[in-house]
Amino acid sequence: MEVNKIQSEAKSLVLNNGIELTYCERGEQNKDILLTGAFYFHTAMPLVELLAKRYHVYGVVMRLDGKTTEHNADGTTNWSRQWGSDLYEFARAKGLERFRYFGKCHGTVPGWYFVKEHPEMLISFASFFLAPHVLGQDSNTWFELAEKKGMAGMMMAALRRPKSGLMKKMAELASLGEKIDLSQVEDYAAKPEKIWDSIDDVKQALLTLNVPVGFLFANEDPVFNDYKTSNLWAIFNARRARTVVLNGEKHLMELDSPERVVAECLKFFDEADHDYYAGDEAEQLTPEDLQRMAAAAQKK
Repeated sequence: MEVNKIQSEAKSLVLNNGIELTYCERGEQNKDILLTGAFYFHTAMPLVELLAKRYHVYGVVMRLDGKTTEHNADGTTNWSRQWGSDLYEFARAKGLERFRYFGKCHGTVPGWYFVKEHPEMLISFASFFLAPHVLGQDSNTWFELAEKKGMAGMMMAALRRPKSGLMKKMAELASLGEKIDLSQVEDYAAKPEKIWDSIDDVKQALLTLNVPVGFLFANEDPVFNDYKTSNLWAIFNARRARTVVLNGEKHLMELDSPERVVAECLKFFDEADHDYYAGDEAEQLTPEDLQRMAAAAQKK
């Protein structure tokens, strides 16, 4: 059990397929279920605890090693699908039939797996700072920062308030007691599109979304700008989606202002519960419709 990846109490669950998952659980007194995934729950724990004031929250550690069941054609692990499969099996083991999902950055990837494979389980999905990318990558600033300036330099560029946040982030990384494999993170963590078989399938999924999805982006987030063209495509084309872009915020907004992140999350969930995002199909006017309307206007 990867207890070092969770701040304070951690739990373990062995799935029927033999995979062991580490998780935290908060807000057990609440009826409504919220599922979330992350590589570790240290600096993300304030988000979990704030959300647990309203929801029964399960935070599942997304692993990067161990037994896998989701593979690419060449036999390598498709981690985007594996993280989703892990959380799906976790939900089944816990008897969770319907829930809300919240994810930040890599934590959104399992949510998109549910969108593709098990949308009937999602009440709504807060996909913060990340959407599937259908138009490629504009730049690679985020991971180049890690290569050129190390983890501290990468985190500095991601914080609006580095004096307090950087110390917390570096302490978190040190507590893991292991070297993070950035190659697998870079290949899968910011690429939920790898859940689908083709980019055309990704486009179709976004155009026909049946699950309310809430996007939150920070305009000074290197990850947002690395995929800006694709993110804008998703903002303008994803069906049943709500989008907020916060000026001045950066990638580690959960450290800079966790209350603001949770406020946006709860606002989206509340609006989704009222089904504001369902909508009817847009009316399409034919040339004949326009001619009839013009003729009627002339008679008046």
